[in-house]
Amino acid sequence: MASFQLRQFHFFKRESLDDLPEAFKQPELLLCSNGGDLIFIADSDGSIHIVNRSFIVRSFVATSEVPGTRITQMLHIHETRTLLTIEENVSIASSRPIIKLWPVDKLLRQTDVQPMTVKYQLPSSTPHPLTAVAATPSISQIALGFAGGHIVLIRGNIAKSKSTKQRTLHVAPEPVTNLHFIADDTGTSTTLFATTTAQTLAFDTSGSKSDPSILEERGCGIGCSLVSDEDELIVARDEAIYVYTTEGRGPCFAFDAPKVLLRRFRHYLLLATAAPSAMAPTMDHSRDDDDGLHLDSADSRVYSYNDATTFTILDTKNKLVAYTGVVAGGVRGVATEWGSVFVLGGHGTLDYFSEKDLLEKLDILYRQNLYPLAVKMAQNGNYDLASVAGIYKKYGDWLYSKDDFDTAMSQYMQTIGYVEPSYIIRKYLDAQRLISLASYLQELHTAGMATSDHTTLLLNCYTKLRDEERLNQFIHTQEDYQFDVDTAIHVCRQAGFYDQALYLADKFAKTGMYLKLKVEDQDDIKAALEYMHKLGDSDASVYLAEFGRRCLASLPRETTELLVEVCISGMNARAGAVDKSGGGDARRVSVAAVPMLSMRRIQHLFADQPAWLAAFLEQVIARRWQQPASTVGLSEDEENDVKSAWNTLLELYLCGVESPVVVSPRPAKKQAPKERALDLLRSSSASIDWDRAYILCASNGFTEGIAALYEQRGDVTALLELFIEHDDVRSMQSLLEKHGEEQPDLFIKALHYFARNPQLGNNERMLSECLATIEKYNLMSPLRVLQALGGSDRSGVTLGMVRGYIMRQIEASTRRIHDNEKIISSYAEKYMTHRDNMEALKTKSVVFQSTKCTSCMAPLDLPSVHFLCKHSYHQRCLGDIGDSCPKCQVENQALEDQRRRQELAAKQHEAFFNKLQTADDGFEVVASWFSKNPFAFTRLVDQ
Repeated sequence: MASFQLRQFHFFKRESLDDLPEAFKQPELLLCSNGGDLIFIADSDGSIHIVNRSFIVRSFVATSEVPGTRITQMLHIHETRTLLTIEENVSIASSRPIIKLWPVDKLLRQTDVQPMTVKYQLPSSTPHPLTAVAATPSISQIALGFAGGHIVLIRGNIAKSKSTKQRTLHVAPEPVTNLHFIADDTGTSTTLFATTTAQTLAFDTSGSKSDPSILEERGCGIGCSLVSDEDELIVARDEAIYVYTTEGRGPCFAFDAPKVLLRRFRHYLLLATAAPSAMAPTMDHSRDDDDGLHLDSADSRVYSYNDATTFTILDTKNKLVAYTGVVAGGVRGVATEWGSVFVLGGHGTLDYFSEKDLLEKLDILYRQNLYPLAVKMAQNGNYDLASVAGIYKKYGDWLYSKDDFDTAMSQYMQTIGYVEPSYIIRKYLDAQRLISLASYLQELHTAGMATSDHTTLLLNCYTKLRDEERLNQFIHTQEDYQFDVDTAIHVCRQAGFYDQALYLADKFAKTGMYLKLKVEDQDDIKAALEYMHKLGDSDASVYLAEFGRRCLASLPRETTELLVEVCISGMNARAGAVDKSGGGDARRVSVAAVPMLSMRRIQHLFADQPAWLAAFLEQVIARRWQQPASTVGLSEDEENDVKSAWNTLLELYLCGVESPVVVSPRPAKKQAPKERALDLLRSSSASIDWDRAYILCASNGFTEGIAALYEQRGDVTALLELFIEHDDVRSMQSLLEKHGEEQPDLFIKALHYFARNPQLGNNERMLSECLATIEKYNLMSPLRVLQALGGSDRSGVTLGMVRGYIMRQIEASTRRIHDNEKIISSYAEKYMTHRDNMEALKTKSVVFQSTKCTSCMAPLDLPSVHFLCKHSYHQRCLGDIGDSCPKCQVENQALEDQRRRQELAAKQHEAFFNKLQTADDGFEVVASWFSKNPFAFTRLVDQ
């Protein structure tokens, strides 16, 4: 019995075919098939039967009518649709084998087809049986092997019965058992494999060289070798199956059993094996070519049909037995056609073997938990990757159920990309299985299928395992980082693996995260500042705004210097962009494209460092905005920054903050903060917001600053009021001396002040000056002056202090009264005169005594015209003049115009009230208005 060590399965269905044609029921049949959709059967009577897929048989006689003549070997060459037969007379030992070539297509259509006989010479005078035959697909070469050890090669256009050449390739001391041709891809080189009972040989038949290559000093029996699709020679010996190439022996496949037949079907090997006692000792046994099976005649090796033969289908790819079973009476022939295997039994049975589909085979393996074999079979069966992954999943689940977690994980790794990772991850979340989970997650990242959650979980596994080595390997040895870097950095940071987080942040230019690690976690401010030094101004400004406060708390000097450099550089870049843009819209676009760290965004960083804020502002102002011309043509943002810087610096000075850094040029002496504030307020280059500066100075009680602001604005009145409020007499004197002539109204306020403060040392002198100025410019009425001097309980002004002023005012008033009385008398006289004249004109006659014409001064003659104004004219001298005297017409017209203006002014009430409110002497305005008789033009309106 054969000793099988391979797993055995029934991957083929076996069925016996009934109602076979009579051709299958004859004894001693020769069966042959080699593609072409046909099976050829030769019987002992010399007939050949052609069987198609429908088992329709077409027969013809292929031998002569000489008794004992039969077909001993058949070879179907499907490339040329040619059937090669060997005809021998088995009853005569010295008979010469006849080689015939039959056109298959004609055989299927005609019955009287004549074959072509191949002519050749026997290799020796002693006849030997023909034991092996082979032909190339084009039938340009035919090889013959004899029991005497001769191998004969026939070359030429054999199919056309043209001239051929024959030579003996080799003479072996033992019988030739099998011959097989192979050709290279180009078809120019042909190799003949030959086996004897003692050797395995290879011949190059494309040239004249005939020396064989001995592949091994071992042979095989007839029908126990074939050529695979890869042009490899497969030899079946009792202990194993061997593979050969033209270079020598290759791998072998252990299968211990006495083999009597070898065929192939797809990637399967078909084996017929029998016990040694079943085989007869004679050498003239069944013969076969590489595609057809020949069972011996009565004189060949025979074994009883009653002996059982084991038929085995061997799967060499998957290293298993796909089928094994007993064929009663032995195997008489095997044919592989129509996608199936046909086995002819010794008792005239024909068994049909059909391969089960892959799903059925896999189901068999699943039931036996043979998942590795199922995977291999699926891969060899060209299963899609998703289905193969499903098998791996089943295998992993089975191992997991057996608590073999590590091995199960190795199977789950094969499912990456096809099975949802969460299915596997949930199984391995237990703390004891984190190592396997980490391996799976790492493979997930290698395959590029990981998400940020997977990265987080993997790094958490490493950190919980404290496996710094694998963590470093995962981070440092990746050629293509297939994970979310931000997540990796975050997890490493949370677990305290700062070096690994810094490495990733630096490698992937995660500047913000790198600085967070340095500043917030490692408190390495110096390294963070050095790193920011290497960045561009744009990036540095962003991260200084974020981390500047922490940096200032540790290294204020270095941080302030970096802030100054970044701000100055950004401002210069923006200024250059403005210069190149040429103004307009282009300017706005260009400036917006240049990033700059805003001064307003920086100042909050110094919330706990006011002294360094002062140092920062001083340096930026000194280097950028110290000169007035440097603030011309700035963008709106920078203008706002300039104002913010000056205002903030002023506030710092007023709060008593002193900068720890001396800005060049060094002052002659050290200044107090408020002295600096005063210089700042008086500086022409300082762009300070006046209102804000005023509030700051007022809230800090900095009078000098307020005075500087008033002086800068030119508000002398407010400045005087400030001095009055603070009793600063000296400053008041200076102010009055400087601005008194330009603004004499100042002396009015000064008068009130000195009148209320008699205790001042030079009070009398200042009062005299104020009164003199008021008197000079007539700023106040004497009454108001006296009210100002004595209208308060605090007043200490004596009569002697103002005696001179009062006397002068009395004398001036007396003179004005006297002048006014003269004017009044004059007006009264004129009034009386005009009234008398008007009355005379109304009541008395007028006597015209003029004798000359007022116009031409000639004596008057008739006709003449006399006017009531006593002027007389020739009528001819008046011309077209109307009823008015030409000489008095101008004066009369002026009076009429004046009357009309008075009438018009009487209606302009708003103008009257405005003048009344703005006038220093309202009584004079009212009196003037009444003098123009405004009510004379009043009209009554009927209701």
